[in-house]
Amino acid sequence: MENNILTGFTGDYHTHTYMSDGSSSAEQNVLEAISKGLKEIAITDHGFGNPKRFAMTEEKFDEQRKQLEILRAEHGDKITIYHGIEADLIGEDGTIDLSEKQMAELDVLLMGFHSFAKPKSFRDWRRIYWNAYLRAIKYPPKSVIARNTKALIRAIKRYPIDILAHPGHLFKVDCVEVAKAAGDYGVLMELNAKHFNYSHELFEKMLTTSANFVVNSDAHFYKLVGGFSQIEQFLSQHSFDPSRIVNLGGRPAFKKK
Repeated sequence: MENNILTGFTGDYHTHTYMSDGSSSAEQNVLEAISKGLKEIAITDHGFGNPKRFAMTEEKFDEQRKQLEILRAEHGDKITIYHGIEADLIGEDGTIDLSEKQMAELDVLLMGFHSFAKPKSFRDWRRIYWNAYLRAIKYPPKSVIARNTKALIRAIKRYPIDILAHPGHLFKVDCVEVAKAAGDYGVLMELNAKHFNYSHELFEKMLTTSANFVVNSDAHFYKLVGGFSQIEQFLSQHSFDPSRIVNLGGRPAFKKK
């Protein structure tokens, strides 16, 4: 059904820099967001449990914080800049690759799954990661999807997560059940422009839950910041309360904020 609610996005809350596996600087991302009329942006490089080349470290995080303080001083009248992390689920028990101290230093916490992160244990590698690797050649059975779903929901209940990054990508879960838990715990379900694989039918089912959504670019190159055209086209075919997309004309209230 045609929908006329798409009046403009206010922020992009999932962007990467050269501090992890991106190719641009935080400044380039911020300036691109400003040029596209965005009012908010989050810099969210990969967490501390990734391979060293692509991981955030304490030293990198401190350096990035200083960079963002300078950018806020220069551009704070035009855009709000958040310092975040895209953490990883690393254990079947819902463990993520951040310490309490590291979480306390964030403005916004994203959490997803990446097969190159370091698992909590060999058992977690076998139970979680191995099936994600096999996904390239074989769709996981229902028992694996149920196990993955429970692991993700445990993380939702355990940590002050703001945004679930690309839920259902590689790490296959029951997105409707995850959306139910996300709604209960105030976690945003991401509509990710880089890894967008929801069917119209699945999105309609997710809309029946109390979950809210956020549209993000997952930009790894500054020119892609705020690039939401694919998702705009997708959303235009659905009718829903526009407030369900928190950055569609509005601004999300992050737990860390």
